[in-house]
Amino acid sequence: MAVADEAAFLAEVRPDRRFVLTTHVHPDGDGIGSEVALRRLLVARGAEVRIVNRDRVPPMLGYLDPEGLVETYDATAHDAAIEAADAIVMLDNSDPQRLEDMERPIRRSRAVKVCIDHHPDPDPFWDLHLVHLDAACTGVIVHRIFEAAGHALDAETATALYTALSSDTGRFRFGNTSAEGFRLAAALVDAGASPAQVYARLGESFSAGFLRLFGEVLASMEVRADGRLVVLRVPAALVARHAAQGEDLAEVINFALRLAPSRLAVLFRELAPQVTKVSLRSKGEVDVNRLARHEAPRRARGARRRVSRRGSRALRPAGARGPALRRGARPRARRSGRSRPRPPRAPARR
Repeated sequence: MAVADEAAFLAEVRPDRRFVLTTHVHPDGDGIGSEVALRRLLVARGAEVRIVNRDRVPPMLGYLDPEGLVETYDATAHDAAIEAADAIVMLDNSDPQRLEDMERPIRRSRAVKVCIDHHPDPDPFWDLHLVHLDAACTGVIVHRIFEAAGHALDAETATALYTALSSDTGRFRFGNTSAEGFRLAAALVDAGASPAQVYARLGESFSAGFLRLFGEVLASMEVRADGRLVVLRVPAALVARHAAQGEDLAEVINFALRLAPSRLAVLFRELAPQVTKVSLRSKGEVDVNRLARHEAPRRARGARRRVSRRGSRALRPAGARGPALRRGARPRARRSGRSRPRPPRAPARR
């Protein structure tokens, strides 16, 4: 593992080198936006680039890929290309487990493996780490690569990066919103991004089924710890009934934090029997990364009880009995994961 800067990454970009870009399962605006923008830079510098993700592009982000260049992983179609790549770049995540089916071929590949991310404690698996904890999103780091390369932004690239920034800052309302973020937003608008159009895509393009699901999930929410903890459940049957399988439920958990006394929201989404995705959001001092570290990966059975209990403990007032999970220590776990046993890892080949 080596800590890299933008110049070190650009040194890997040479004509005719084969790149594979990817991001975490259930890709979001930061992951897709960063991939699309970085691809444009690499292609402009003569590289051969493919974007391959474990899951398809969410419908609301389809405007970032009008040409269908973002491919959905299929072992038969992609394993050979992954293993033959000269460089593999993981964006917006460092945990190889969040590649799921793609983890094994990426581990087998002899490519230089690069992680571009803004989350703390990157996994040591990657050969190069371009990780900036001060960045509001991975898109900010990609923009820094553009600046280091002296490459101007066109409207399509600016839109992709604005989507990344807007998504990860909760449309500029989360605690990671900074002066740098607003300066970058202004630069992206100058380059052709339209805040109104991006907002319409991200915040005004839900299906009727999603809105009905949204209402049912909120109607059944549990409020604990005097309102500081909100617990939400999304059974697979509910998603199927409303035909909302491809919808991003981030808006549901974010909306739950609008409850005045809330400090922590937990959403349990059933993906399959014995497979539950746990998403965490907080406001204030609760460290959701550290809370996830205690829970992932674990068996789905009892996950709701365990996470809810730990969440209540994390919200204890200072001086109360038992440890509280406050911000401070840097965790290695992700904020959102699946509760199931961890599969054995294949040895990395170099």
